[in-house]
Amino acid sequence: MNKYFNSIINNLNKPLERRTRVEESNLGNEAIYDIDNNLIAKNSNDTINEGDYLSEFISTKLELVLCGGGHIGFAIYNIAQMLDWKVTIIEDRIEFCNKEKYPNANLLIGKYDEEIKKIDLSNSAVIIATRGHKFDKSCLEVALEKKKYRYLGMIGSKSKVASTKKAILENILNKKVDITEDELNAIYSPIGLDINAQTPEEIAIAIIAEIIKVTKKNRNQIILDRKLLDKLSKEKSPFVVARIIEKHGSAPREQGSFLVVFSDGRTEGTVGGGAVEYRVIEDSKNLLISNNDKNTQLFYHDLSNSKASELGMICGGNVKILITKFTS
Repeated sequence: MNKYFNSIINNLNKPLERRTRVEESNLGNEAIYDIDNNLIAKNSNDTINEGDYLSEFISTKLELVLCGGGHIGFAIYNIAQMLDWKVTIIEDRIEFCNKEKYPNANLLIGKYDEEIKKIDLSNSAVIIATRGHKFDKSCLEVALEKKKYRYLGMIGSKSKVASTKKAILENILNKKVDITEDELNAIYSPIGLDINAQTPEEIAIAIIAEIIKVTKKNRNQIILDRKLLDKLSKEKSPFVVARIIEKHGSAPREQGSFLVVFSDGRTEGTVGGGAVEYRVIEDSKNLLISNNDKNTQLFYHDLSNSKASELGMICGGNVKILITKFTS
């Protein structure tokens, strides 16, 4: 088991900051902190709480929770599949919540409020689109009381939304729920970007676009592949992680994109493909078999038009790639 990546996996339910030394003397030292500056994990003796370092906020791909599996829910599910988001659908009607209709979703059939209570929403976008006011109200109250979610929106007409919020506000004033009025007013409703959407598919696009806009406000946010992190946390043999730590121009991959090279030659992930990726893989393999104590290297790949043409590429730009060897 790799303790460093295992610690990351165990703390992905909250915001995390990755700090990386990129100067030559301490190159590749990493430390993970939570939002309260508590140290979660480190890959060296360097706690990286002072001095110069690269700061990135990390999370995994968004999870989508749909309360309601009707026409709009189906359209949203299909777009979420294209984005490779994990989807959970809550319904009390099996005809709207089955593997025939939603083959790749996590399906919860039962009372809306009881089922949503079971879910960790901390990395989720929650969309409430049930078949009635009272179900909307119960879903919204439970979600709001959980406090932790990345997006919370409710579908409905102005009158439906107003009626639902009024009923919840009465419960707030009577202290029947652990919700503030500000929290209630912060939900997204009307839901979705204003693109004059009318069909279920158009409405789904507007909603998904708004979720992306809201959840990716921080431009230093790095999205990690949860499945690959799971593999790394369980890996017993040494492996190399090559990740982009700096990007300029129109290089094909963003900062934070990473590639893993395992001891048996397998690779997962990408830092852009093509000749550049080939060179990174070869360098990573050499680092894996190296007998010296050096576990990190920094590579600068110039993809400006003159250099890119030599590699048969036209993307332009340049990237810095940090290559780090990890052991269990």
